[in-house]
Amino acid sequence: MVNQYSVDFKLKIVKMILNENISKHEIERTYKVARKTQRDWVSNYETEGVSGLVSKRKIRDKLYTDHEVDQVETLKHEILLLRIEIERLKRGYNSEDVKYIKKKKS
Repeated sequence: MVNQYSVDFKLKIVKMILNENISKHEIERTYKVARKTQRDWVSNYETEGVSGLVSKRKIRDKLYTDHEVDQVETLKHEILLLRIEIERLKRGYNSEDVKYIKKKKS
């Protein structure tokens, strides 16, 4: 299980280590953050500043695969068809009329 820590939380831990000289062992016991994770955060902070504490994973998660793009397009099409059906129903067609119109167009 991967924990997602906020940037504020990571910064708090880093400052405890660097400024307050609190041991990594004490932080591990208190906050349940592994010492290796703490070392990584400190290293990232020292090289990149606060931006080094931002999760790189979130950026990767926003890149869609071709399959996901196809799914999104399919869902958009279904939404469009449902909106059309809703408009027809608002204009007084009942659901049977809508089915008849759909069959007639096919």
